[in-house]
Amino acid sequence: MNPTIIYTDHAIKRMAQRNVSEKQISFILQYGYAVHRAGAVLVSLRDKDIPKKLRANNQFARLAGTTVVLSREEPIILTVWRNRDKGLQHIRQKSRFSY
Repeated sequence: MNPTIIYTDHAIKRMAQRNVSEKQISFILQYGYAVHRAGAVLVSLRDKDIPKKLRANNQFARLAGTTVVLSREEPIILTVWRNRDKGLQHIRQKSRFSY
C-alpha cells in the first residue's frame, strides 16, 4: 500500500472486486479529472485523460471510466467504481454538499 494514502476496508474490497491495483489507483489519481461533490473528492479517469502514448497499453486503457472516491479532509480512499458509459454524468448529477 502507498504509505501516504490510506485505504478503507471497503475500498480494498471494491478494488479486489473490480480488479484495480494500487498502481492503477495512483495512475488514476495522477491523470484523472477531479470533482468535489457530496463532501468528497471524486477522481474519474476519462478516455481523453489517458496520455496518448499510453492509450495503446490495455493496462491503462481499460481504466477509462474508473472513479476513485477520496475523503475531502485527508488522503483516504473510500471506494472505487467503474462505469464506462455514464460515470462522469453520474458524478455531475450528485448534489453539492457544504459544511
